[in-house]
Amino acid sequence: MTPAPPPAAPDRLWNRSFVLWWLGSAQSALGTALAGIATSFLVLNQTGSAGLMGVNLALALLPGLLSPLFGTLVDRLPLRLPLVLGNVLRGLLQLGVGALALGGEVPLGVIYAASFMTGLIGAFYGPASMGVTPRLVPPDQVQRAAGLMQGTAQSLQLAGLVGGGVLVGTLGSAPALMLDGASFLLFAALLLLVQLPARAPRAPGQPFWADFRAGLAYARQSPLILGLPALAFLLNASFAPLEMLLPARMTALGAGAQGFGLFFGLMLGGLALGSFMLAALGPRLSPARLSVWGLAGMGAAVLALSLSQTAGQMYALAAVLGLFNAAANVSIGVIFQQRVAPEFYGRVGSLLTMVSMAGMPLVLLGLAPVADRVPIATVFAVAGALALLAAPVWAGLLRRDRGAAPVPGPLPANP
Repeated sequence: MTPAPPPAAPDRLWNRSFVLWWLGSAQSALGTALAGIATSFLVLNQTGSAGLMGVNLALALLPGLLSPLFGTLVDRLPLRLPLVLGNVLRGLLQLGVGALALGGEVPLGVIYAASFMTGLIGAFYGPASMGVTPRLVPPDQVQRAAGLMQGTAQSLQLAGLVGGGVLVGTLGSAPALMLDGASFLLFAALLLLVQLPARAPRAPGQPFWADFRAGLAYARQSPLILGLPALAFLLNASFAPLEMLLPARMTALGAGAQGFGLFFGLMLGGLALGSFMLAALGPRLSPARLSVWGLAGMGAAVLALSLSQTAGQMYALAAVLGLFNAAANVSIGVIFQQRVAPEFYGRVGSLLTMVSMAGMPLVLLGLAPVADRVPIATVFAVAGALALLAAPVWAGLLRRDRGAAPVPGPLPANP
């Protein structure tokens, strides 16, 4: 039998496969936001302990440390398998916990196990999903597609955070968990209709650890590729002082918890708006310049927070911070997709994910011993200054790399 020809390369942005991927990712983002609130309140309502909520969150994040191993596995598999399997497994987990919650109290150990398993599946799914969008659109539409994906996800995450609070407060946690589970299963069904390109051929019989080492060797070939995880680390680390110190700052300004929620709502709104603006402008903007201005703008906004005197000033800076964060995030994604060879998306993407995820907890741990003794304005000033200083360093790496093509993969070793 003659093998089926590979799918034709996309010739426009709004092709069927991209639309299905975009819609599936959007509704999954909404369900995930609902489930995050539902799980937190499920633990809180059953135990009354904020500390146990923190344990549950940590268990969900902990598997991210294994991302490079999963990234190697993803690069060895047909792309559709981790995408469909990841959504099916996450959907079944959420539906299972939701069904238990409908029947009464859920054992804390079950919630912990489900959170850990969800994080484990996410560490497997994440590296696979990072390389999908550039495969579904023409090369000159990658930046527009990235802006659309991020803007839609952020908008629906905001809607999920607002609507999730109402839903959980009115109906309880179980309906939100069931909705999240259904969203994952719907996404898995949509993925069966998405045309994904075939993997590049691999060296026959290549051992797993040889592929893992090849991924590390590949990343070391380019200072820019090595710099991408460092930049992502810095972006996440710059938000750590906000997470830790903003509640106290809002309380001191008389805005309290409502002010805290409004600040992050405005920042998320700025993120979504910035992403949609970048999608509209598309290839007219240079991802390299955009990443530098995004990083510098974030640093300036955090630095300005150290000088703010009122809650209103902080709200305005939150929206500005979101806009510049959108510029940095979208451009980093585009640079990753343009500079990394597709057969290494899983390994390099998982390295980027792991390093960037480490930024926030490491900074939180470093701040914890001194947070009550150092003025909040000083912490914000240091964080903003570091981001500003990083912008010219990143610009230097981009200048060295200007005009370079994607780094080819290392040649396989002779058997």
